[in-house]
Amino acid sequence: MSSQSNTQDEQATSKRENVGNIPESQPVPMSQPVMMSVAIGGARPTPLGYPFSSPLGNSFGVPSCSPSCYAPIDNNRKEPEANWLVKDESLQRLPVDFPLEKTSRFISEKASVIANRISNCLYLRSIEAKYNDKKAMAKCSTLDYVRFRVRLFAPRKNEDEGTIVEVQKRRGDTISFLRDCRAILNAAEGDGVDDAPSEAVPIHIDFGMAIAGDQTMQEESEEDILAEAIQSAVELVGREELDLNVMAFESLVALVDPLKTMPDIALNACKTIVANDSKDKSASEIRGAIAALLRNGSLHDDEGDAIISDFNEILKNLALCLLSKTFANMLNKRCLETAIQDNSEWFLDTLIPSLVDAVKSAKDRPHDALYASDCLSNLLRASKDLLKRADEENALSALEEAKAFGSTHHKSLANATEKGITMLESYS
Repeated sequence: MSSQSNTQDEQATSKRENVGNIPESQPVPMSQPVMMSVAIGGARPTPLGYPFSSPLGNSFGVPSCSPSCYAPIDNNRKEPEANWLVKDESLQRLPVDFPLEKTSRFISEKASVIANRISNCLYLRSIEAKYNDKKAMAKCSTLDYVRFRVRLFAPRKNEDEGTIVEVQKRRGDTISFLRDCRAILNAAEGDGVDDAPSEAVPIHIDFGMAIAGDQTMQEESEEDILAEAIQSAVELVGREELDLNVMAFESLVALVDPLKTMPDIALNACKTIVANDSKDKSASEIRGAIAALLRNGSLHDDEGDAIISDFNEILKNLALCLLSKTFANMLNKRCLETAIQDNSEWFLDTLIPSLVDAVKSAKDRPHDALYASDCLSNLLRASKDLLKRADEENALSALEEAKAFGSTHHKSLANATEKGITMLESYS
């Protein structure tokens, strides 16, 4: 037993030493998985195109943000005024016993220059950041619910002059973190900002291929698949456990996205969620949950600790993301106006005021304001009644303030507000 334990310890030590021997300038290759659509043992595939994942841990889930929300990145653009003002003379030296993360880099330049590059990179990639100039630290949060910190140090005494940049993951998907981390470190060295995420491609399962030869699956209609998926989500929404609530909204976000679900099922899911059908209690329960999150910031009477607060923030953002994808899909298929007419009371009295309030919180919750702005833009294009209601709620001033903040801190937010501002200006 003792010899086996020693062998395992030696293997673990060898692995750590091998990792530590990788040169800092040498990128670590990442293998890409091969995606296939197959049916194994007659197992029933889900209509969703990716596995459920918790935003609070490591996962390989597809990011929940809408591809249309990403801002195109221009590396030749003029940089905005620095959001992160670090003084070179007050930079803390790296403590002798401080273990740096592997995701760190030494750069032979001043900290003030590097901080400006990093803040510009975060702006272009639409990463929310809270800056502490005195500690030379930035707390960051992405649209994928990844949280990390960027910190600058001066080298230890008797070491070369320059700046140490450390990016430390605190929570979320490792692959998504590494993507942003690599972009930040490259930008810190002056290599420019990596391109925005590439255009999304469909990843939903092709049922015609996946269930070939399975007579049971062939007999099941798309309506049955959709009804079961909606009902499963509703059951999870009604649970007290917050992680199950998150899973429910993640499934709904994927369900309405034609890039992750079969297009016909995705469109029918959108219609189901916003439909005013007295016979369909599932849709009303989903809308009730969305309204509670937008109005109160939580599904339950939760109070207190930071973990619950984090879950509620994620749930609210997922609810806004769900609405954003739903309205975009329905507007594209020219059926959003009809849905608004059939359920006008919910849109006029509940949704528009809540969306305007979310836009007003752009400085504190830019990711929420991004999706809310996208929702407003699509709704205002589909209905003059909603355009009038948004004007009554002073949506124009809210969007203009969000754009002003986004133009220096969050590029995608600035882009998302433009259509709504144009429509409200022409209406006024």
